[in-house]
Amino acid sequence: MPSRNKKLILLVDDDFEIADLYRDALEENFFACEIATTAIDGLEKARHLKPDLILLDLMLPGMSGFGFIRQLRKDPTCEDIPILILSVLNDDEIAEESLELGAAAYLTKAIHSRQLVSMVQEYA
Repeated sequence: MPSRNKKLILLVDDDFEIADLYRDALEENFFACEIATTAIDGLEKARHLKPDLILLDLMLPGMSGFGFIRQLRKDPTCEDIPILILSVLNDDEIAEESLELGAAAYLTKAIHSRQLVSMVQEYA
C-alpha cells in the first residue's frame, strides 16, 4: 500500500506503458500511485484507498470511463474525489460530457509529463 504521507493518485488505464510513464513522473514528484487496468478494479481501489485524485482513461475494457465516473459519483464516500480525464481522443463533445459528469478536467494523452504533474498538483 502507498505511503500515507504522500498524496495518493489512482491511475485507471489499461495501457501499461502509459500508466507506468505517468506513475514514474508522479512518483518523481513525491506522489504515491496505484494503478488499476479496468474500471471495475479502479472503482474497488477508489472505494478502498480513497485517493486524493484519479487519472482516468475513457476507453477501458468492460466499463467505459463514463461508466466509472457515474458509479463513483453515486458513492458518498468517493463523490468528491477529483477526476482528471486522460484520453487519446481530442474531441470537444467528449470533453464536455466528461466535465458534465463530474470530471475536474479533460486532458489528452499528448500532454507532457511536466504538465501532467502540474495539473495533478493543482487538483490533488
